Amino acid sequence: MKRVVIWGVLGALILGFASAVPASAAAAETPKFGIVDMTRVAAEYRQMQDLNQQFQDFQQKQEQQLQQKHATRLLTDAERQEYSELTTTGAPTDANKKRLQDLRELSGKREQRMNELREKAGRTTEEEAEFKQWSGLYDQRMTELAGLQADLQSSREAEYERLTKIVADSVSNAVKSVAEEQKLALVVKKDAVLYGGTDVTDAVLSKLNGPATAPKPAS
Repeated sequence: MKRVVIWGVLGALILGFASAVPASAAAAETPKFGIVDMTRVAAEYRQMQDLNQQFQDFQQKQEQQLQQKHATRLLTDAERQEYSELTTTGAPTDANKKRLQDLRELSGKREQRMNELREKAGRTTEEEAEFKQWSGLYDQRMTELAGLQADLQSSREAEYERLTKIVADSVSNAVKSVAEEQKLALVVKKDAVLYGGTDVTDAVLSKLNGPATAPKPAS
């Protein structure tokens, strides 16, 4: 599960951005460079935290949908429709909860019966018809589930890319703005620097989160 939206993107972003930031003060004898603590950015950038939670909620909803389909795979179309309607009626009543549980148990019992019949030698005509009914439905549902899983994976990747771009663009713009204001020739990740550089993490976070996060002036 992708739980953190931008860690890998931040690393690539800053390293790539470092070589792309133009020197705003070309006349300076010694170009200055800035450093950004990406651990702090990941921990303190509020929108990133919100988007991480949004992505986790998105994944959880998908997983619940897939689990629901698995739990009801040997229900008929009408029974599945009933199950779906019961789960979308708002706050469930005790009667609705019981009916949902009954439907899940019914699906499980049918699967157990199908497996018993599969192992049974010399099935009667009635048992053979019953086995074909449930095994045929099982094969159909598993094909549907495979397709659903592929669709969910595709939409998950699209959502991941969408949220990642939001964060990457925001951080890139914040770093560029700070670099221009402070006339920095380049900006790199803090963990890539052994010595020197101006730490502009507070300034970048101020751009990302708003003026309220700006560092207090020394007294």
